[in-house]
Amino acid sequence: MLHFTGPEVLKECITRSDKEIGGYSTVSLDWDPQEKAGHFHGNLSLDLPPSRPEVQRSGYAMFRTGDPPKNFLDEETYWDWQTLSHVALRVKGDRRKYFVNIQSKTALPTEIHQHRLFLYNPGEWEVAVIPINQFLLTHWGRVESLQEIEKDKVRTIGIGLLDRRYGPFSLHIDWIKAISDDEAERYIAEGRAHAAKSTNPELLLEKRVAEARKKEMEL
Repeated sequence: MLHFTGPEVLKECITRSDKEIGGYSTVSLDWDPQEKAGHFHGNLSLDLPPSRPEVQRSGYAMFRTGDPPKNFLDEETYWDWQTLSHVALRVKGDRRKYFVNIQSKTALPTEIHQHRLFLYNPGEWEVAVIPINQFLLTHWGRVESLQEIEKDKVRTIGIGLLDRRYGPFSLHIDWIKAISDDEAERYIAEGRAHAAKSTNPELLLEKRVAEARKKEMEL
């Protein structure tokens, strides 16, 4: 769905932030020639605009793919994921709390399906795999229902940051895909193999906890 093979791919995406409501966060989506990948970065601010008392909450930044073109009948077009089961993303990030956002055909245009983008190895490239049926329908960041995505009516996909923390953020993105069960199993297996060899302290702790739980179950 999105592969940052060069700076020209940036034209396929749009960025947004709380500046739309008078906030102070900054956001950029650039091409990083060293990483040969897209770079989603900026600075998150929770400060409220003093001239808009109706705004009670601020602090978000995101990017997404652009709106798909209409067909020759001037009708909306969509991605069809009916034969696919997971979303996979090859990314390299920091320790901020990112979400994957999917926009499909919903009752309100401001409703999106979201899932946390869990990064287990900050500072290194990794592939995150998320089951499509685990995305939750939200409205302005609040869970609305357990309504599943209409997989034949997907419009856009992107990544957002709304972790309620001041400061800089940085996430590199190589690609984002919708994939089958078989592909998901392969990426998950590769991730486990990498974790087994890793010297990352957090991954080693996770591995030790898992081993300890396994021994407890055996006892």
